[in-house]
Parts: sequence; structure tokens; C-alpha cells
Amino acid sequence: GGGIFRSTDAGVSWAATNAGLTDLDVIDLAIDPTTPATIYAATYGGGVFKSIDSGGIWASANTGLTNPTVVTLAIDPTASTTVYAGTFGDGVFKSVDSGSTWSEANTGIQNSWVDNVTIDPSSPTSLYAGTVFEGVFVSTDSGATWVAINTGLTNLFIYSLAVDPTTPSRLYAGTDGGGVFRSTDSAATWA
Repeated sequence: GGGIFRSTDAGVSWAATNAGLTDLDVIDLAIDPTTPATIYAATYGGGVFKSIDSGGIWASANTGLTNPTVVTLAIDPTASTTVYAGTFGDGVFKSVDSGSTWSEANTGIQNSWVDNVTIDPSSPTSLYAGTVFEGVFVSTDSGATWVAINTGLTNLFIYSLAVDPTTPSRLYAGTDGGGVFRSTDSAATWA
């Protein structure tokens, strides 16, 4: 509920940087890997905000986004104009124009509460989504379609997902009360 804070001295001191941010309940941040001054903020009730000056000024970036509760953001590492947003209850949305407009990218996951979206760095058309109560979903077509991949998962409340950057077939899923699960086969099975 305090908005966004920025440090310019490696975390020694922090200052609020909320100009233009109308929802201070910020849940996630994503920094453009190509243009680091461009930052996206996911908020609990105000949708997505974008800054192009390292967080100095924020502007709403919600055209086409039908759910204002955005909890996770992911930027395609090879095409940073492509951004994914996970929502509570409406699945995944995708922007191909740096957040100017959004469209649904959620066939197969459309009614899900998406807590996390992560992209395979070796194959950015492959995405993983961690959901509340429905486990992990995978898309191999840049979010157009999704399928559940939960073999071996004993807890389907996924708080976080991570793809190993050196071995992308290895993934980790953090759950609510069920510990951490690992997959070594691109999420086909979990242990």
C-alpha cells in the first residue's frame, strides 16, 4: 500500500517514486531488459502502470485490460515490446506494443487466478503460469493456448515459478504450505 520506492545507492537509502501512480498497492514490477528506464507496475486494483523515466512518472497502461487486479508481469527477453500480465480471475493478457493495448491470451486458462508468469529464456514462445488452486499451466505458442501440467504436484496453489537460466528444462514451483517442487523435464512432471 505504499507504492514504489527507488534506491540509487545500491539499497542504502530509499525514496518513494509514486508520481502518477493512482493505486499504491503494487504487487509486481518488470523492467524492460532492452530499455531499463521503462518499468511496468502491476497493481491490485488499478491494473498496469508504466514509467519510461526509471519510475519518475507513472501512467496508466490499461487499454483492453478487463481486470484491474494484475498480480504478475513478464517481458519477453527477445522482444521487449511483448508483455504478459497475470490477473486474479481472468487469466493472462498480452501486449505486443509495450503496454499500450492488451488482449486476452488465455484460452485454456481464462478463468484462473494467475499468480506468476515466467518465460523460458531459451524459447520465449514457451510460457509457464502458476495459478491459485489449479497448479501450473504451459503455453508453447506465446500465450495463445494453455494446458495444465500438474503431474506430481501435490499442492496446486502456486505462489512462484522460476526457470533455471542455465538449464531451462529445470523449473521450480513454490507453493502455499506444500514446499517447493522441481521439474527437470520442462514441467512435464514435478517432484
